Amino acid sequence: MNSRVAFITVIMIIFLFSVAGCATSDGSSSGWIVIGNQGSSPSSPGKKPPKNNTKNNKGQQVAAQNHLRSAYRFLEKGKPDHAIREMEKARNKMGSDFWFHYYMGGAYYFKGMYEMAGDSWKIAYRYTNDYRLRSRLRTSQSFAVNHLNGDEPSIGFLRMAIDMDVDNRHARELLEDLVGSAGGASGGSYGGSKGKKGRGKDDHKRGKSENKKEKPKKIRDKDRFSAYFMVEMP
Repeated sequence: MNSRVAFITVIMIIFLFSVAGCATSDGSSSGWIVIGNQGSSPSSPGKKPPKNNTKNNKGQQVAAQNHLRSAYRFLEKGKPDHAIREMEKARNKMGSDFWFHYYMGGAYYFKGMYEMAGDSWKIAYRYTNDYRLRSRLRTSQSFAVNHLNGDEPSIGFLRMAIDMDVDNRHARELLEDLVGSAGGASGGSYGGSKGKKGRGKDDHKRGKSENKKEKPKKIRDKDRFSAYFMVEMP
């Protein structure tokens, strides 16, 4: 009986020894069960889980918006390189924002990089469903495409802009100037304030005094683009 009790005691000691693990020379355990804080990993004992980063993300978003506003100020001062540097600081948080790509397109335009300006405005188009903003983009694209391909493609973009927003008077004025410089051949219903049947006294007066007035600024004039393009984000 005593031998049986002794045998059972030995078995239990071996079992408990294997569960608790053997202490090694460096103080760590060689067993399979880790006793202690179950939230800690063996490689970093006692490390606390990461805190909620919502507040930090919000702060980063505000900082990115400030960089974008700063970029706008640089564009106002005619410093596109400075504006681009500011916008690059905001790319991680504002890369899917309409205004980011709108301003980036403007910066490229001021630098004379018209194809890249058009590409930025194409991207901006994806990030808004607002018909006025989309009309603004088409109008901006008309400036860039005029440098690249001439008047006819610009007229196409301006017609799209007016179709999207009939109150886009800048697009109408640009279109009238382009059509006027081309002799009115491509004017269509947007060639003037009214069609042929709608010409009134004001139109005749304007026609008589056309030679006395200064010629309209060309679409390629940067100051004309700036006057239209520069609008601050909400």
